[in-house]
Amino acid sequence: MKQQLFPALLLWIALTVILEALAVKVDIYVVPKSDKGEEIDFAFRYLMYLAIPVFAMVIAVLLTSAVGGSAKFPEEDGPAHLGRGAAPMTWFVLTALLTVAIMIYPGLITTPKVAGKAKDPDVRVKVEGVQWTWLINYPDAQVDGAREIVLPVDATVRFDITSRDVLHSFWIPSFLMKIDAVPGLTTTVSLKPTEEGSYQNDPNMRVQCAELCGLSHSRMTVPVRVVSQQEFDEWVRSKQTGPAANQTPTGPVQELTIIAKNITFDTDTLSVAAGSSVKLTIDNQDAAIPHNFALYASEDAAKKSEEPLAASKLENGPVKQTLVFNAPAAGTYFFRCDVHPTAMTGTFVVQ
Repeated sequence: MKQQLFPALLLWIALTVILEALAVKVDIYVVPKSDKGEEIDFAFRYLMYLAIPVFAMVIAVLLTSAVGGSAKFPEEDGPAHLGRGAAPMTWFVLTALLTVAIMIYPGLITTPKVAGKAKDPDVRVKVEGVQWTWLINYPDAQVDGAREIVLPVDATVRFDITSRDVLHSFWIPSFLMKIDAVPGLTTTVSLKPTEEGSYQNDPNMRVQCAELCGLSHSRMTVPVRVVSQQEFDEWVRSKQTGPAANQTPTGPVQELTIIAKNITFDTDTLSVAAGSSVKLTIDNQDAAIPHNFALYASEDAAKKSEEPLAASKLENGPVKQTLVFNAPAAGTYFFRCDVHPTAMTGTFVVQ
């Protein structure tokens, strides 16, 4: 046993130096773009540096024991090792000090900062999870049904999060913040975006469900955009009018009906004449399940969360809605239910 201590010590030192150097040089982490994300990132790196010597010691002991140990199984138990002496006691003291250090930082210092809730935020965003999308509202700005989260840079933002059906998890990778969306309970995340950016340039700028919640769990995303205060104010003003719905008819009215049942539309193709106005009845027959009808210029436009050409509100069934809009120019368009963007889709033909 004692003759293996020196090789194990040398191997431990070598592994620790190599792994610490790799931890410093190799950057595999998401760049944090929020104030609390920066706190979390620093704490994670700090814990990584502290964990490496412990990990290296375990590997060093295992390797030296495997290489230097006897290949034969003893016929009887060997002498007991009680862990006394300078080496075990030194290791115990050092690991105890590491534990106390971690309890203080990040435990007692960083955790309250990250978990703290802003009582008077600059922007309040209400987020509801529903299989399989996020319903976004800005109650203080009277913006309902947003299809993206837009935030002003360097402003304090509070997310009030809940779920309409099952357990979801609200996660924005670039902000390094995550919290469960629980039915019947409102959870809260507060943070300050520190850098402008968007999902178009950074795929980590998105809301992603991080709790397995059903068939389209992986597609339960909403893009996030951080902009200047002026651009945010302009966006709010543009959204306060609501989605394009129930327009004044400008041509002969063509009546259509589409039925939503068992999380599918009864048809995947709707056709209207060019120059006509459309009176569409959306018959949602799914009890307690929200559906809507949203018409987009293309499937790509829908995926990018561009504004729909026309859209009804999200409402739980059973319910019938009437959507009146003027048909766009001749061509082929894309429609979907915004809550079920993969299961409920179709083609809207104007000819």
